Formats: sequence, structure tokens, C-alpha cells
Amino acid sequence: MTRGLAFCCIFLVFYTGGLSEEPSAEKVYVVVFDFATPDVKKFDPAQTFKPMPFGRRLAGDVRLKLRREGKKIVVLDWHTTAEASGPLPADTPPETVKKLLAEKLGGHVGIFGTVHKTDQTVRAEIGCVDLRSKDNPAWSKVFQSRGERVRAILAKQIVETVLGKTLQQPVEYGHEPEPPREALGKPLNVNGSFDEGAKGWDAPDNVSTFLLPGPAGRGTILRVRTDLQRDPWLAYRKALRTGKANPANPPAIAKDTTYGSVAGLEGVHYRSRWIKATPKKRYWLLADCKHTTTGKRATPKVFVKGFLKIQKTPHAYDGLPESSLAEMNLTPEQFAALPEAKRRFLIEADVKKHPMRYVRECYRWYLSCPSESGKWNHFAAPFPPRGGLPEDVEYLQIQIYSYWPPGEYLWDNVQLHEAPGKK
Repeated sequence: MTRGLAFCCIFLVFYTGGLSEEPSAEKVYVVVFDFATPDVKKFDPAQTFKPMPFGRRLAGDVRLKLRREGKKIVVLDWHTTAEASGPLPADTPPETVKKLLAEKLGGHVGIFGTVHKTDQTVRAEIGCVDLRSKDNPAWSKVFQSRGERVRAILAKQIVETVLGKTLQQPVEYGHEPEPPREALGKPLNVNGSFDEGAKGWDAPDNVSTFLLPGPAGRGTILRVRTDLQRDPWLAYRKALRTGKANPANPPAIAKDTTYGSVAGLEGVHYRSRWIKATPKKRYWLLADCKHTTTGKRATPKVFVKGFLKIQKTPHAYDGLPESSLAEMNLTPEQFAALPEAKRRFLIEADVKKHPMRYVRECYRWYLSCPSESGKWNHFAAPFPPRGGLPEDVEYLQIQIYSYWPPGEYLWDNVQLHEAPGKK
């Protein structure tokens, strides 16, 4: 994910007191007017959905963050604010804002502004009027940011300026240093280095996934191809699941680097065997990755998914997995035509024989691996980011996921560890 770079400029008049949050202070009533968005595209009546202006969405984010900052700060709701006034641009005279606060809304502080959006860059000109201040009742400031998290970044900057303090930052990727290997101990998953072949993992299909010798010092590595024609690959994967194909004799599937390829639609998952989970524990996931693709950068991922066994209820098991149907030499149509008692008998017998085919996903987290083409990179992060694993998670599975851009992805040392120390 692209991380936005936020900065502030054009400082005019700034009230440094911030909103009082002292225990003895009275409540402060804050009104956040919708921010004007002058360069928004004109709405086409032929469209079935009218997009919400960016300025209104950003103002909503500011309201939400302010509400989280203390019981003494009361933020007026959007409906009441909108009834009193539409969007207020940054050049609104302070006297107009003061009149709205004092005569219509009964507020102490008013926040307003203008938002300009071009591509992924957003410039927000924000003004604030504080009726409590006699010396500096108004200030104006410009904030600018870009990237996929631009609204979150701008809202945080605006609220910090209004409050006159730095907001607490939640734990994010990269905040915790990777522990030394001796502290992590033995990996919980089997053969994360791939040096023992497919032990602990799915067997490679030898079309999109391969296990082969790596460069000096790396031993065996996993090679993944995503630049493949989609329909023949899907047919081959289904044939493997139903026992009608052999990875020792794989088909030749043509290369495809369009958006209709495997890379552009499904991507390729390579799964580990089941790993017994320990609820309330934290874990570390490590991985080395290199890609040679049609793009300069790629962001493959390593998912860790949590699963639970389904408790037996009248509707818990209502069908057979594709692989089980193939083992019984039944088609879905033939199974559906059987009497209900016979279907129920086959399902219950298969649950006993293959219980892990009936687990359900209940947790998901991933390690993002952004990197430039042609370079090996090491990635590591703890999960869950805060607290421990949910109590309903019984099993974990690592799923290496390679997708866009189309090309070749190389993986090594994909290892799961229990986090040392306290959770």
C-alpha cells in the first residue's frame, strides 16, 4: 500500500491553546461544516449513484476523530449541521461562521474549508473559528497529502492542529523491530525453507508453482508464475483436485500478460499444511521474496488464515467438497439426485474421514511484501497487530499469494514463529 506523505504549509493565524480537555473544563461544542469541493465533476443524471463529494467525506473523518478524543468534546452531528448550512469554503468570512455558531447551532468552535483533489494529491485549506478565544479567535492553515490513505492522514493532521496535541498512533507494520532468530526459536510451520521439497506444503503443480534450486546460499526455493492463460490453468487446477491430472506430466500453458491472465484475476496461492493455533498468542511471520515481472514494483503477499471446525448442527454440513465427490466418483448432479437420507449418510461419513475439508475461515491477516523487480527482500511482521489471536481460531494456514504484475515470483524462508515474551 502506498503510504502518503503529509506536510503542512501556509501558516496564517494559529490559536495554540487547542480545545480544553482539563477535568474541570466545561464541554466544548464543535461544529465541523462540510468542506467545499469546487473541482468536483458535475453529476450525470443518467448515473444510478451520485458519489459523495470528497470534502464531505473528509469532514466526516474529522468529526469521527474529534469524537474519539474525550468526553468534554461534543461534535455536532452531520444532519443538524447540514440543516443550518451547506459546505463552507475556506474563504468564508469569520463573522459568518461566528453568526452560525452563536445564533443557529450553539457551538463554541467551527471548522470549515475547501478541498482541491487532483489525481491522488489532495490540498485542504482549513479554517477554524473559536468563540472562546478573545486574542486569536480564528486561524487558517493548508494541509496537503497524497496516496491511498490520504483522507486518514489529512484528518489526523487537521484534528491535531485543532486540539493542539499529537494523537496517539496505533501500532502499524514496522513499529516493532524483528526479534533475533535465537529469540524466535524453532518455526511452527514445517519446511519453511523448502529445502525438504514439498514437505509441509501443497505439491507444486509444475505449471504455476515449482520447487527448484535457488542461487548460492539459498538452497531450494519456490518459483511462482502468474503470466499464464487463465482458462487452461483453471481447467488444469480442477483436474488436479479431482485426480484427473498428474503434476509429473503437466500441460503446456501459453504465456499471457494481459489483465485477463492468471495474474490479473485469480493470482496463485501456494498453501502450507495445517498448523495448530494457540488462541491469545501473538506470532511473527518472516519471508524472503524476489520478483521479475512486467512492472518495476510488485506487492505480493503472504496470508495467514485462521480456521475453526464446524460444530455439528442440522445445517452445518450441507454438501460434499469437489475432491470428495471425485473420490466417490460422483458428479454434483448425481449427488443432488440421491435421496436425502443417502446424501446425509455420505456427508457424515466424509466428515469423519476428511474433517479438515470442512473447516471454515474465521481469521485473516497478511504480510505485505512490496519490492522492486530483480532484488531479494526480507519481510517480517507480528500479528495480530494488537492483542492476541481470537479464541475461536483452531488452525492456521500460510498461503503465499503472487498476482499482479504478471511474471515470476521467487520465495524462500517463509516461516511462522510464536512471538517471544508477552503477547
